[in-house]
Amino acid sequence: MKEFNYKKAVIQMIGIVMARAVFSGMSPIAIGYFAAVYIERSGRFGIMLAIILGLATALPVVTVVKYILVMVVLSIIISLIEYNGKYISVWFMSTLAGIVTTVMTIAGSLLGNNTDYYILFGIMEGIAVFALTFIFRKGIEPMLHESKGQALDNEQIISIAIILGVALYGLPKVEITGFSLTMTVALFSILLLGYKYGAGYGALAGAACGIIVAIESGQLNQIGYMCMLGIIAGTFRELGRFITIAMYASGVLLLGDLYQNSQIDLSLVGALASSAVLFLLLPKTLINKVDTHKEGNSEDVFVRQNIQNIAKGKLRDFSESFQNLSDTFSSISDKKTSLNKNDKNKIFDEISNHLCKECSNCNLCWKSNFYETYQGAYHIIEVVEKNGTIALHEVPAEFAGRCIYLDHFLAETRRILELAKLNLTWHNRMAESREAIAGQLSEVANIIDDFSHELYKTAETTEEMKQRLIYQLKANYIIVKRVAVFDKRNDKQELYMTARTEKGLCITTKEAAALVSNAFGKRMRPADGCKNVLTKDYDTFIFVEDANYKVVTGMAKMTKEGARVSGDNFSFIYPDSGTVVMTLADGMGSGEEACEESESVVELLEQFIEAGFRKESAIKLINSILVIKSEEQTFTTIDMSVINLFTGNCDLIKIGASSTFIKREGWVEAIQSTTLPAGIITQMDYDVMNTKLNDGDFIIMVTDGVIDCIPGDEKEKFLEEFIADLAMNNPQEIANAVLNQALELNHWVPKDDMTVLTSGFWKKLK
Repeated sequence: MKEFNYKKAVIQMIGIVMARAVFSGMSPIAIGYFAAVYIERSGRFGIMLAIILGLATALPVVTVVKYILVMVVLSIIISLIEYNGKYISVWFMSTLAGIVTTVMTIAGSLLGNNTDYYILFGIMEGIAVFALTFIFRKGIEPMLHESKGQALDNEQIISIAIILGVALYGLPKVEITGFSLTMTVALFSILLLGYKYGAGYGALAGAACGIIVAIESGQLNQIGYMCMLGIIAGTFRELGRFITIAMYASGVLLLGDLYQNSQIDLSLVGALASSAVLFLLLPKTLINKVDTHKEGNSEDVFVRQNIQNIAKGKLRDFSESFQNLSDTFSSISDKKTSLNKNDKNKIFDEISNHLCKECSNCNLCWKSNFYETYQGAYHIIEVVEKNGTIALHEVPAEFAGRCIYLDHFLAETRRILELAKLNLTWHNRMAESREAIAGQLSEVANIIDDFSHELYKTAETTEEMKQRLIYQLKANYIIVKRVAVFDKRNDKQELYMTARTEKGLCITTKEAAALVSNAFGKRMRPADGCKNVLTKDYDTFIFVEDANYKVVTGMAKMTKEGARVSGDNFSFIYPDSGTVVMTLADGMGSGEEACEESESVVELLEQFIEAGFRKESAIKLINSILVIKSEEQTFTTIDMSVINLFTGNCDLIKIGASSTFIKREGWVEAIQSTTLPAGIITQMDYDVMNTKLNDGDFIIMVTDGVIDCIPGDEKEKFLEEFIADLAMNNPQEIANAVLNQALELNHWVPKDDMTVLTSGFWKKLK
């Protein structure tokens, strides 16, 4: 019973900080969390008090009262239903909470003027409450009713990660010397979840915490940093609590220095020490390790595939929920280009009431000559709005003749209009931020939906083929204990095999891959990271389909004259066995700031793509982050070449980038960009071109520093002809030749940061 009460107390404490997570003056998160917890029959009064306490510290009194009324109405309706012996399902609670929230918001709007706006606002908030109740309930159930050693499913761990991220966002920003509340909670949560559930769940918790910390601090690399901490916590959990803490602390300090490229500050050390102490003080019952990879009873292919179908359906539900949240923010993101008629009427009323009400000439102006006075005052407002000021000769003569405080009236008009324009600017800035958040939520929805398609399917490999593989390997002294084949989304297969050798032999995985290829009738190779040798002990080995083509890369760069570091950054990554991604980013200007911006863009792209996100989603997310930081004017060009090594197809994605050149047999194809750099506008556009690469083709990507060094108007044309005349077949030599030619044409003085990336594309020999 004590453990149960302890869990309730934790849920209520989380409710306090969840209620503080306010967006655009509303808190659907608070009601969604309240509804999700209120399904439980015990502890209801406590969760209501917790939510009220959190709301009271983050919202105005009127708004808090509205949400209190929502919770009271909900509790009354639920009590009446339960009194009649009815069961309250999550569906019913979500629907009821959404409807009550909508009705209360619309009812409150009837007291104001902008009724239509609040009706739409109420509907969108109700939809958000409906979706959030579903999401939060999935995570609350295991927190309240988890059994010892019970593993969480994907929906539950995703829900817990979302709750963790929102709670972290709602925490009060306590920053004192040697201590940071946000970092303490983040480090403790990552350590606990990684230790309890393993590296995968620790990485997910790290991603959730990293996103919140990155948004608050503006340091985008926090996402990758905290993901790595979650992996460390899960990797060493089998060695016990003390060893895990020691390795985790080492990871925090070493990776902190690596990711942040700076000395570790006292607040990080204090947060690490606090989280370690909290972790050590936890009772063993709360940190029982859960084996998320336990082998249950053998299931046939039909059962496994249907379980995955259920998981895919639930992930799509999560995707729709985030899309609804995105629509909510989009609906309140309308920008104004100028003051509308209602704004001018409010200004007019404020000026006339403030100046004219106590004036001795008020009756003469506003009773005897109402029409002429109204027209004159409105004319003054329009002139001041247009020109910023007004001369005396522009004031209507009749108005000037009657107004005894004309100078004061004109000065007050200018002042109030300046305030109105300032409010208009802030309104549009808030609208841009909401639009950026809506874009981020929409992309998260796309990512989750895309992830549901990425789930591997168990291939229906015939028993005959499996037996042929087992017999062929046994004939070569390899004993197979278990084998499974999975279909990936790109229709390629991966083979997982638990095997060992006999007679004390050691056989390389390359040799085993040749045997697997013969049995399956397709070329296979050991997966990256797979062990190199099979020994007498059983181990699991992974083999993947080998690609038809290979890529060899080269790079040459030069820093702008007088600059210490280059503002260009690049990467070559291999997210899977059949894909190569070349990325080139050029930060605005040159020097350390440009380098930091382009480096963060490249690192985020690497992390997103390697994690399996679509390249389009990754780019949109990064752009929205840059837009939110727009007060720093963070613009970056992005140039990507994504090569499919199975088919030879190449997607060229360009965002404000310089031309890319494809050197083919006898000619050169130049591909140009027509878009703005990332970080300028919320609804970013980008160029996507698809081309087919042939054996012996080369891709040459350059930054604008290379193009700018070429004299004349037809710079791209000159470079195109120069590349066509190159007789070399080494990508590194081509990169050097292009860079040297540009430097030579500008008397060996780099006008800007210069980078050249090259890749040669060849068909593999059979």
